[in-house]
Amino acid sequence: MTSVKAHRVVVRFRAGPTWAGGSILDQPGWDEHAAFIDNLIERQVMVMGGPFADSSGSVSVLENVDEHQAREAVASDPFLANGVFVLEDVRAWNVFVDELSA
Repeated sequence: MTSVKAHRVVVRFRAGPTWAGGSILDQPGWDEHAAFIDNLIERQVMVMGGPFADSSGSVSVLENVDEHQAREAVASDPFLANGVFVLEDVRAWNVFVDELSA
């Protein structure tokens, strides 16, 4: 049996009431959201993320945090504050297959 390669947290958002349609880059508060994400990357928390192709929401994969810490980390996302995203789910994820990491 394969063993756990990593413990990560998956965060799922749905489009909120202020989602403007179109590209994620066109959403209100994009620059603030991008700076927020850059900070998560610098802190080695965010490892993967982006919007669904149908613009119905977004998913982020975090590491080096537990579920509680992940909720705290995303709580200050400007996209949540301005209604572009609504937090749907935060779940711990035991990764068994990871062909993207070295």
